[in-house]
Amino acid sequence: MKCFMVYNGFLNSGNGSNTHIIELAENLSKTIDLTLFIRKSTPSTHSNLNIVNVPVANIFPFTAISHQFMLLFYLLYYSIIKKPDIIYCRQDGFSFSPSIVKIILRKPYIIEINGILSDEGKLLKSSLLGSKLKSFSEKINYQLADRIIAVTNGVKEGIIEQYNINPMKIDVISNGANINLFKPHNREKCKLDLDLALNRSYICFVGNLAPWQGVEYLIKAAPMIIEKKTDTMFLIVGDGIMKNDWMRLAEKLNISDHFLFTGSVPYEKVPIYINASDVCVVPKKPLNSGYSPLKLYEYMACGKPIIASNINGFGILKQINGGLLINSEDPQKFSQSTLKLLYDIPLRDEMGINGREYVEKHQSWEVVSKKVLTVCKDIIEEKY
Repeated sequence: MKCFMVYNGFLNSGNGSNTHIIELAENLSKTIDLTLFIRKSTPSTHSNLNIVNVPVANIFPFTAISHQFMLLFYLLYYSIIKKPDIIYCRQDGFSFSPSIVKIILRKPYIIEINGILSDEGKLLKSSLLGSKLKSFSEKINYQLADRIIAVTNGVKEGIIEQYNINPMKIDVISNGANINLFKPHNREKCKLDLDLALNRSYICFVGNLAPWQGVEYLIKAAPMIIEKKTDTMFLIVGDGIMKNDWMRLAEKLNISDHFLFTGSVPYEKVPIYINASDVCVVPKKPLNSGYSPLKLYEYMACGKPIIASNINGFGILKQINGGLLINSEDPQKFSQSTLKLLYDIPLRDEMGINGREYVEKHQSWEVVSKKVLTVCKDIIEEKY
């Protein structure tokens, strides 16, 4: 099978979408001939992937448009040379080229959806024009797609309701974790590697510092945690538009000396931060589409107990006893749950083991890629 995979972003931005596309592409490439089309960026270190860098004019507001026209040319050109069996595209912002290629070449076309862009746009306070263009792009692409892969049932239900999409052509396949990279390591050694104090307890958040992450809930709960357990430190691993706001909030509450904002760190180094920690948190704000967060599975793969928002997408923690579900907006509940895990080491260990076992069986990228490959094979058989 020859597959063209389209990613409308840069491959070196270090965010969750990068992780998803790289891990999925690398695992699929083990069994099929895959070509990955990305925006031209710095040279890739992923030598095992066949990557096509598509030029883009970095002139606002023409960046996205210029990329789509160049992408259209590149897809048509490489289609003549390689004759793909299927086109797989991650829906991300304004996109139209893969749909045009699908119409021209009549190739099976799959779209992967990781969230309802209009929901995320509200939290990011996107412009009205930008939101309209994204919604129009979503509607056309979803209608033209032969199959759609949604990462949550909430995303599936959202596009059915919002765009009147046939539910029979939507498959739900959650995100995964690299269980070879994200695995349990000795906590003390990881602390030493990061030059962290051995006599401190660490609470860890990893992710893009975006409005929907809810890190402010953790910061507001922190004073009550520190009052009861003064050696507690908070690792905020990642970068994003909310970083300065959250740093100022910690300063306002006079707890900034208990917070370490690391900024962006290399993907390969993230497991060290997770393993240096006692408890990991996912205090996300509610979205109608729910969540299938990469970091949840990466925490679990590292054998860490988790405190997460009691919202759509995190119920698995309760099912397998892998963590605690809370109302993240309630600082008292947040602090009580955190202190419970900090003091109860046997419970932490039990939850960590349960999480690791679950991810190994159900949420490794190898398992996820096999599910995606099955969808690809099914649609090719239907079309041919």
